[in-house]
Amino acid sequence: MSFVAAVFLVAQTLTSFAQDAEERIATNGISLNVKTWGDPADEAVVLMHGWMGTSHTWRKLAPLLAEDRFIIAPDMRGHGASDKPDAGYDAVGLAADIKGLLDHFGKTEAHVVGHDMGALVSLAFAGTYPETALSMTYLDEPLIGYNLDQFTVYREETYGGYWHFGFNSAPGLAEILVEGKEQAFVDWFVPLMHAPNPEAVTAEDRAIYAEGLKTENGISGSVGWYRATFETARQLRALGDAGIDVPMMAWGGEYGVPVTHSQFEAISDNVRGGIIPGMGHLLPEEAPDFLAAELATFFTQTEAR
Repeated sequence: MSFVAAVFLVAQTLTSFAQDAEERIATNGISLNVKTWGDPADEAVVLMHGWMGTSHTWRKLAPLLAEDRFIIAPDMRGHGASDKPDAGYDAVGLAADIKGLLDHFGKTEAHVVGHDMGALVSLAFAGTYPETALSMTYLDEPLIGYNLDQFTVYREETYGGYWHFGFNSAPGLAEILVEGKEQAFVDWFVPLMHAPNPEAVTAEDRAIYAEGLKTENGISGSVGWYRATFETARQLRALGDAGIDVPMMAWGGEYGVPVTHSQFEAISDNVRGGIIPGMGHLLPEEAPDFLAAELATFFTQTEAR
């Protein structure tokens, strides 16, 4: 093989790793739709989206991290093209889904990154599988189990409170009101989450998010983790109080959950992160370049440790 051909082959290989692949993987009694980026031989990073999201949430950030790491981004249980069973939406149960994915890929260690409700799973994973979690990153979400009541109370500072927790938790209510109006629901809700950066999520992106709601049990699956909130709260409180010895990073958007980092004082005095100026709630879609740089540095330092 000539030198030019060899260079072309290497470049072609690197390009293919940067592109996403998609497959269905059996884990913890269900099947998840999973996208991956990067070389499977590299250190693993799991990206876990939140409510109203899918693996599509990471379309901007994942390729930036995939140059020297293997990125795994599932449609979480109840979302997108993954299975939508009636149960298993508590944070520890969802963490078991993720552990099964890592087992599938033969990974004994991984960095775990979660946004919104996916952040709860990242914390549960770190507490449940500390020998597997190289690090834990928590993006723009209250610390369920410690302070949820501060966000759900009706007050001006939180624009009337996080009423959607109660709405989504009410048995059968979301199904009655959202069925047949899935796209309108997403089009109303998602722009509120990234209001400071209106171009971050397009109409085409919102259409992808609405598709998961239109599938069988799509609405019930979407709100499944809200209906498991109190179980998740008890789990995270117990794990946090017992101590989680995993490197942690937490970021909140200035117009999202700006206390995301400071609230971790309840768990650890060694959590890096802070507030990202000018950003709303949807940090993976609003601030991918910022997060890619911070995550790359964080991963390298924790791996060196």
